[in-house]
Amino acid sequence: MKLSRPLPIDLRGLILLFVLLSVVATLCNSLYVAYRVQRDALIHATLEANGAYAAKVASSIGEFLGAAHNHLNYGATVLGDHWDEPGALRKEAMRLQAQDTDFNSVTILDANGQVLQAYPDSLQIVGATLQSQGIQQALKERRPLVSEVYVSSAGNLVVFVSQPVFSPSGAFLGVVGGSVYLLEQSAFHTVISRHFHHDGTFAFVADGNRRLLYHPDSKRIGEVLGWSLTVDAALRGESGTLQGDNYRGVPMLAGYARVPEANWAVVVQQPRERSLAPLAQLMRDMVVGMIPAGLLGLALILAGTALIARPLRQLSAAADQLAAPDTTERLNRVHAWYRDAAAIRQAMLAGVQLLHQKLGQLSHEAQSDPLTGLANRRAMDAALNLLDQSGQGYSVLALDIDHFKRVNDTFGHDAGDVALRSVADILKQNSRSGDWACRSGGEEFALILPDTPLETARMIAERIRVHLEETEVPQVGKLTMSIGVACRDAETATSPSVLKLADERLYIAKQSGRNKVV
Repeated sequence: MKLSRPLPIDLRGLILLFVLLSVVATLCNSLYVAYRVQRDALIHATLEANGAYAAKVASSIGEFLGAAHNHLNYGATVLGDHWDEPGALRKEAMRLQAQDTDFNSVTILDANGQVLQAYPDSLQIVGATLQSQGIQQALKERRPLVSEVYVSSAGNLVVFVSQPVFSPSGAFLGVVGGSVYLLEQSAFHTVISRHFHHDGTFAFVADGNRRLLYHPDSKRIGEVLGWSLTVDAALRGESGTLQGDNYRGVPMLAGYARVPEANWAVVVQQPRERSLAPLAQLMRDMVVGMIPAGLLGLALILAGTALIARPLRQLSAAADQLAAPDTTERLNRVHAWYRDAAAIRQAMLAGVQLLHQKLGQLSHEAQSDPLTGLANRRAMDAALNLLDQSGQGYSVLALDIDHFKRVNDTFGHDAGDVALRSVADILKQNSRSGDWACRSGGEEFALILPDTPLETARMIAERIRVHLEETEVPQVGKLTMSIGVACRDAETATSPSVLKLADERLYIAKQSGRNKVV
């Protein structure tokens, strides 16, 4: 087999390379984590600010509408006492409009929708019967109301805030209400836009039909939104924050809240790109701040790799000549100043001693079974003794072909030899590098599994059993095998005790019906 050429790099360079790669990987991961944390923090802060801003605007609008209803309610009480006095009606309409500059106009209507008084009456509507959606809704419901947005007879986008008027006896007389023109500057616009907000943040308000009541772009006021997750959530009575794209596909960070007094939705949003604008400068500052520490760390790495590599380099040189007579002396001269190097040196010393003691003996003994090519019993015992002396853990599989005498009697010894070689091939196929497959005698086999716990050994045994059971053996047909599995532990600390336990379990497998792993 052709050996691969080693890399042209010494131990110190290899350690330095891996340390630097680890440092660079850690640094990149730290920067990435810092970027993610900073980005998430900026997004979270923006969402929280926009959510609080939306709640504040919604609360202010609610207070605005509540105050308007209070003013109208007082006026409705006065009007109920003087409903048949045109002069008193006009005086109260003027008073309401002067008191509450939130309204562009104040209108008093009877129960049929006829205008009794209007101030200011620039459109000369006194005496006319109004059929506008907001007016008819107020007359129909006879309760304090904020209408949906509608187009007035003069072509204005209007929200009508109304209060029913009842006589002292409780009869419904009509309504008094104030009109807010959405396309004109008014106290309504001031309530929404007066709150502090960050650069790039803007608010808009939509009614229950998704029609825009307010928007920084006045051209969009009155537009009906085709869809809006934030508006829909607010109209369902929810309040909170949301990340999503606007109708132009721009990622936005939005907060939303509902105005319960009018079933309006308030949405405050900011482009995510604007929110993340400080992130680049934060990352640059972080990288610049890491440079001094990085240079100091590099110097420490160079010094540390030289110090760490020296005993390992000496051990590596000794490993090239393990069979030399002075190897033990050379290993003892190595200054293994840290635990790992000391452990390696101790392991090498033990290995050299075992090598000198055992390899000479094993080299003069026959190592394999001539029929199957597997290790023979002598080699198996030597391997187990070596494992015992090194203190290494292992498991042993004791395997026996079921009814093998019947094979020899029925098909002859040549067919029996074919069967044994087939079983040996199956053991080789299911063995790992470092495992010892042995023929311990006749139709009996053993498999030594170094550093293998009992459960893993059981799984390997089951795989071997199934493999043989499913294999068509030439000249013979199907065969089965019983297997006993044992592991070296505190109770079975020597190879004879492990082998004995494996044989006992093999006997149990035979007695309980064969073709089993115990």
